Amino acid sequence: MIAWPLLVKHPHDDHLLLLANLQLWLAELEINPSDEMMIIDSQGLSYHWRATADGGEFMLANEPVSLAQLLDWVRTHASLNGHCCTAKMGANTIEQVFEMMRYLEEN
Repeated sequence: MIAWPLLVKHPHDDHLLLLANLQLWLAELEINPSDEMMIIDSQGLSYHWRATADGGEFMLANEPVSLAQLLDWVRTHASLNGHCCTAKMGANTIEQVFEMMRYLEEN
């Protein structure tokens, strides 16, 4: 079961999306119906989206996204959005990563 919020990473795009609920997820799917996006839930589980004839489903990824990789993605996202000193950004838990993303989205 997916634990909200989610982080979404589209292929070939260094920005991340922080989606708080199912309604925002469905809106994102209308805009970007990609089967290749990586989804990380708030418990740190990694998923891929698989579109189906009747909508789609979250499929648990064979390879989880490591905390280090996720942190690299957040640093890149922050840098692209004009935040400085991203190399100093750090997190020891998935909860801290989501807190950083909330902060980045608000500022």
